[in-house]
Amino acid sequence: MSFRDSLRELCHSIRAIPGQLGIRPYSVAAVSACWSGDERGEGIEDETSIAITEADGQPPKVRELSSEQLAVGGYDKGTIEVGPITPDFPGSGTLLSTLEQDPEDNTLVYFIITGPEYPSGQRFVLVELKTDRAFHYKMTLRRSSDS
Repeated sequence: MSFRDSLRELCHSIRAIPGQLGIRPYSVAAVSACWSGDERGEGIEDETSIAITEADGQPPKVRELSSEQLAVGGYDKGTIEVGPITPDFPGSGTLLSTLEQDPEDNTLVYFIITGPEYPSGQRFVLVELKTDRAFHYKMTLRRSSDS
């Protein structure tokens, strides 16, 4: 294992601690819905869901953006940030392709956030994915009008 991968493994373990202490109440899942037809909604739907987790299946940090961050970024109220999320390393981590899916015409990609504010799960769409750090990714998600 490379030095970088060893550090990612360490980050992955450390980022699980808040979840183990019960202070990461939101779960995050990347969902890809694909239809057998040429367009979304045509044919038979096949849905795949991948949980975004840190070590021991603990959820990542989820937080609402402040009013200042919303104004500067031009985001709507209810926009959230998810992360840091540990990149993949031998044996664990999150693949970049899980987060930055490039859907075809017959595919719909979104994220489901479940927790105290969204007990039944709320659909979010990716606004921005930050991948410029060696040891973590961060996603900015906007609440979807589809639930």
